[in-house]
Amino acid sequence: MTRRQAWLLAGIIGVAALVRFATLDHQGYDHDEAVTAWRVLHGGLGGTLHVVASTERSPPLYYLLAWLWSKLFGTGEVGLRSLSALIGTLTVPAAYLAARELSGARAGLVAAALVAVNPYLVWYSQEARSYALFVLFAAWGLYLFVRCLRDPSPRNLAWWAAASALALCSHYFAAFVVGAEGLWLIARGWPRRAPVLALAAPVAVGLALLPLAIAQEGSGRRNLFTGVPLARRAAETVFGYIASQEPGPFAGSAQVRHFRYAVVAGGLVLAAIALALLLRRASDRERRGGLTVAAVAAAALALPFALATVGVDYIDPRNLIGSLVPFLVAAAVGFGCARAGRLGVGAAAAAVALFGLVLVAVFESGQMQRPNWREAAAAMGPPSGPRILVVARNGNEPIAYYRHAREFRPPHFTGERVDEIDVLSKLHTITPPGHGFELTRRQGLAPCCVLWRYTAPRRTLIRPDEVAGTRILAHEPSSVLVEGAR
Repeated sequence: MTRRQAWLLAGIIGVAALVRFATLDHQGYDHDEAVTAWRVLHGGLGGTLHVVASTERSPPLYYLLAWLWSKLFGTGEVGLRSLSALIGTLTVPAAYLAARELSGARAGLVAAALVAVNPYLVWYSQEARSYALFVLFAAWGLYLFVRCLRDPSPRNLAWWAAASALALCSHYFAAFVVGAEGLWLIARGWPRRAPVLALAAPVAVGLALLPLAIAQEGSGRRNLFTGVPLARRAAETVFGYIASQEPGPFAGSAQVRHFRYAVVAGGLVLAAIALALLLRRASDRERRGGLTVAAVAAAALALPFALATVGVDYIDPRNLIGSLVPFLVAAAVGFGCARAGRLGVGAAAAAVALFGLVLVAVFESGQMQRPNWREAAAAMGPPSGPRILVVARNGNEPIAYYRHAREFRPPHFTGERVDEIDVLSKLHTITPPGHGFELTRRQGLAPCCVLWRYTAPRRTLIRPDEVAGTRILAHEPSSVLVEGAR
């Protein structure tokens, strides 16, 4: 690496850190992040591991790191998310090294730039969950995989096995990336035993994690995403990889959706250019390497969908994120190959600019941000005494975190005297609570919800079964909390 290339890489890593750290508190916690901050990391390490085993759907490695991190930096948005931001930043040099190994420094710099500003990777580098850690180890595993393609020495294979095992300890879906890479190494090196032994190590880790995964799956939580057709989830994956998320459709702006359609169309055109350059202008070594990495990424996507068609369905688009860095590295090899010329440079610059434009849109558009439960919690204001909070699905954990509220249900509560009931609904019509409570306030909080406030002239005894279930939010699942109770 020349000094100029080193400075360019350092600058790209600096940009990656900037776009991840600078806006960590721009959005409030969503449901899953609030679960991490409010439930999983609450108390000692033993309690954290118990909650992971009984309620989570991921291996424990991220939560071990997050528990330690929270003791230093707290569980606020900046403190807790900064762990994921750091992890996401450290993914960039792995992408650089992988593409450099396949093609050269120019392809490496393109890969680093694409990973640095990819909106989906930035999104999960700002989320207090395990996805950024999964991507980190998958990316370093990819680099070590392509090193093994060139030099399948026991040392390189051992490093690949270690990175792959850590990826599995971060997320169960790492099995698809690791499996594709390991089988490729075995087929390429057959009949040598070293690749088989290398794959055996992460397989052993996966088998050790299997009882935990089975116990977590049997915890009673529903996989709500299975109600979404597979074709739609496949489209959401493509849209997410290129144009980030749209978690706030309550805002309802068609302009945002049209913007995302245009971005995805442009991204697919640029992907086609990268493939054409890889097929027509790359050297034999670059072509083989780029197509191998693309095949690994495609296999890591295709196998979960194949399993889903036969009833083994765990496809939430974010679970597939481990395939994104390999796709970006393969594109970078096309853009940065030896004979790509100005077309490759221009297409790479266009891809980086397109990703940057999406990052700006996410910053500006509430429709492309997490539901703003933080604002909803703030809009409630301080309570005059105990009050009931009826919250639409996925808002219960953030509201509990921001309001320091507790679940209003037996055996902890059999009833509470209150003069105020606040309702957060995604619908525009709800059922009044009755018992003399009158509507005194209605406030839209797009893209989150509508706040309804009901007050009574005197404190009234309310029991959990009188506000639970469909009593108030008849057409959407809800949870009931109590704030300010002893």
